[in-house]
Amino acid sequence: MENLEFKKILFKTAFCVMACDGHIDDLEIEEMRKIDTNTSYFKNVDLSDELNELIEEIKTKGKTIVLDLFQTLRTNKLTIVQELLIIEVAFRIINADNKVDENEIKFFNLLRSKLEVENEILRERFGKIPYLSNMNYDKIKVDSDDSQKNFVRDVKLPELVTIRSIDLKDSK
Repeated sequence: MENLEFKKILFKTAFCVMACDGHIDDLEIEEMRKIDTNTSYFKNVDLSDELNELIEEIKTKGKTIVLDLFQTLRTNKLTIVQELLIIEVAFRIINADNKVDENEIKFFNLLRSKLEVENEILRERFGKIPYLSNMNYDKIKVDSDDSQKNFVRDVKLPELVTIRSIDLKDSK
């Protein structure tokens, strides 16, 4: 997968994690800025432009942008390093505001079900992740469309006016 395309998927993952509980906390935005400033994860990606594209996507598709992300992760061949970055960014955003919402847990577990990285590698990299319900990928059932649709039906995205107010410009 093209590096820039992956970085955009990584940003979309972070955004979906931030938004899936219906509230985007200032600490989550700050964590995004830290990721942008202290890593090369989003290098050469204009986060403000990406956010504007996601806002347009929400206008047209609504909550199904989450399904689109899951489909993208499932159908693209990602490297182990890319999969670990996806888990890391999701993990950092979830923990940024020091509270873990039920929808964030559901999102994280559905996200995990789309990745093929071995459990041993996850444990070595992140230790025990308390809210990951199934660390054994081999036994994860390919989640049905129904479980994903139920999650999307129940997920609460913030109002567009709230999302528009996020300022990610010049975080570096």
